[in-house]
Amino acid sequence: MIGASELGLGVNMSSRPSASTRRRLSGRRILLGALGVLATFAGPDLAGAQPATLSKELIARGKYVFGVAAGCGCHTEPKKVATELNAGGRKYEGPFGTVYSTNITPDPETGIGKWTDDQIITAIRAGRRPNGERLIPVHPYPTFNGMAEEDLRAVVAYLRSVPPVRRANTPKKIAVPMFESVFLPAWLAAFAPRETPPATAPTSGLARGEYLVRAVGHCGECHTPRGMTQALDNSRFLAGNPKGKGPEGSEVPNITPDMETGIGKWTEEQITTCIASGNLPNGDVAGGLMGEVIQGSSAGYKDMTKADLLAIARYLKSIPAIKNKIGD
Repeated sequence: MIGASELGLGVNMSSRPSASTRRRLSGRRILLGALGVLATFAGPDLAGAQPATLSKELIARGKYVFGVAAGCGCHTEPKKVATELNAGGRKYEGPFGTVYSTNITPDPETGIGKWTDDQIITAIRAGRRPNGERLIPVHPYPTFNGMAEEDLRAVVAYLRSVPPVRRANTPKKIAVPMFESVFLPAWLAAFAPRETPPATAPTSGLARGEYLVRAVGHCGECHTPRGMTQALDNSRFLAGNPKGKGPEGSEVPNITPDMETGIGKWTEEQITTCIASGNLPNGDVAGGLMGEVIQGSSAGYKDMTKADLLAIARYLKSIPAIKNKIGD
């Protein structure tokens, strides 16, 4: 949230990607949203009530929402999905210093096993640990504040269902004096308006697509340009970022329906195919981060229903077209 290089991930689609572009997309954008639903908020903080028996249906719903939110891949180190799912440890660098993704498994000592459901939801939405500590907004909590309560509780149920992993969190290394006590609170107050959550999660139509793009998928964290303050410029919502301005300095495509510089010439089917498989209209295949979020850690874009994919495609077709050429 402090800079484009620290932010969440969205649907990354380009109609003309080159091999060099795909290499630039590799790896580092995963925290966008990247990253994941719950970046940087786990830890052995305050004890709370243990969860009641969770239904299979609620856990399944939570896993699905988890996947739509990019599978929180930032919380699982590469090649450790089978053994250390959600155990943290991935390194991310920003202008304020270095942070490491945290353990969000239900381990009671090093993960979130002692947190109550409400404490986890507060961390997702408000960026606060149970002890009151403010989270570094690598985790885009102002955007996740727009998630419906029912979806958040389902995600919590799913997080409690995965195997606990005992892995101590790596301490963050903040290089800017008074960053957490002065500069971060001031920036959040001035430049980070929170999304408004719906009473219930929309289930169909453009409202569903908007909800998935703006809140759950947090696509704007990556695809929306930023101003001098590094706040999102929502007058150019989803218009992309050139090389050097996107997450970790990467190039992020324009996914507005502009006919020349966006995805205006793509059909709904081509958009849904790209989101679910990475296959682009020109026959190329999206790699790097897009490949990661399609696969997900335990769930990803590949697991989305056809109805949700179409809702996203139709919403992207409905937003204002913005001419903003990205790349060659």
